[in-house]
Amino acid sequence: MRAREDALFDQVFQDAAAAEKGPLAGAELYERRGWQVEVTEGDDGITITDASETGFALRLFRGGRTGFSAAGPDGARHLVSQAAALVPRGRSRRGFRAASPLHGEARERTPLVDPPFPDEERILETIVAFRRDVGVAGKGAVALREVSVQAGERRERIATTGGREASWESAAASIVATVAGRSSAGRFSARVVAVAARLEELPLARLARHAADRVLLPLTGQPAPGGKADLLLDPHVAARLVGRLAPLFFGDSEERLLFARTRGGRDLLTSPVLTIVDSASAPGGPVRAARDGEGTPTQRTIVLERGRVVGRLTDTATALRTEGPATGNAIRAAWHTPPELGSTNFFIDPSGGLSPVDLLSSVRRGVYAAVLLERPEVDLAADQFRLMTAGYAIEQGRAAAKLSEIPIAGRLSELLRMVSGTGDDLKFVMSSRGGAGSPTLLVPRWKLS
Repeated sequence: MRAREDALFDQVFQDAAAAEKGPLAGAELYERRGWQVEVTEGDDGITITDASETGFALRLFRGGRTGFSAAGPDGARHLVSQAAALVPRGRSRRGFRAASPLHGEARERTPLVDPPFPDEERILETIVAFRRDVGVAGKGAVALREVSVQAGERRERIATTGGREASWESAAASIVATVAGRSSAGRFSARVVAVAARLEELPLARLARHAADRVLLPLTGQPAPGGKADLLLDPHVAARLVGRLAPLFFGDSEERLLFARTRGGRDLLTSPVLTIVDSASAPGGPVRAARDGEGTPTQRTIVLERGRVVGRLTDTATALRTEGPATGNAIRAAWHTPPELGSTNFFIDPSGGLSPVDLLSSVRRGVYAAVLLERPEVDLAADQFRLMTAGYAIEQGRAAAKLSEIPIAGRLSELLRMVSGTGDDLKFVMSSRGGAGSPTLLVPRWKLS
């Protein structure tokens, strides 16, 4: 089977290359093979499901237009005709063409080998460990109602008429759980989601503690008082905001907005204590990949340095259009969808940050926003945001009363420019695409809504 699919890859690529010739024409053929196992435990017991990923995806380029088609091995021979029929209807965009190798990039024309099947026993052990951690963190007041754990590996390769030939492999694991808590005030439940490169990298104990806080603080605390107070944002809370900033740096799509917010680059976008980075190899980041969906090697890209915009995230098309480097940010949500510009692990650099204890000690009167109770509302164009959080009052550098509601809202640019300190405790959460990370952030004299 593998030899037949290797021959099929070669044949489809040859047909595509023959169909698209010329200075602004070309082809890109992508293949993925993988396995994924999901184990779910709930009221109905344990359910185990597995799925395979085996497919080809083709993009044909012609004069700035592109046609995309995808199929499994049985339909691969029709990819060229299907994609060719779509090219005339495609939107014309400058820079759309098959990727070429970067300077010094080696050609890796390696036949794919099917990845190993995930270990179901290790997935089951992960569920048992998480259930135990939730019990410990919640001290009997929190219970795990439902949990689903996934693990999988994939092998990928790509060939383009521009001369790129590459193959790579990756793995991913995730946990999705519902936890519920109870007290004399009532009941509350929360959903927990985390992703890592491998099962053993899922931070189960930390997730359990976070889950316990999310269900118990709203039940046992009191609403936060209004007025101005120093604000400490937990990494899990701050990361949700950081992830929403990523589209500002997707190629040249938000140049007008960035131009307006920084007065043509003369002003800082944020406080000078903030540096924002995108990296598929960030320690602790849920995304780990050697190459992106176009086969471009991934890299560490600084988009904001000490508050000033200094870079963009690009795929092949935006790199050509902006005459900048290709940063390896073409993301394939699935093998049967075309790549789109996106982030990998997008985070505030904690270098030079203080310990969270030192940040806490510096606050005489304030609040610590420990957990999110609702999905954050962020409108980049309107420069507005709203967070509903819970946490603790801070008095003389120490956590005091529990707070069931800490509403935080206002102008996003104002919040970012008021950040006066960062922690060294970088943590990641899942964003809509990739990972988002932040250390603890200190915002002095913020008006609570």
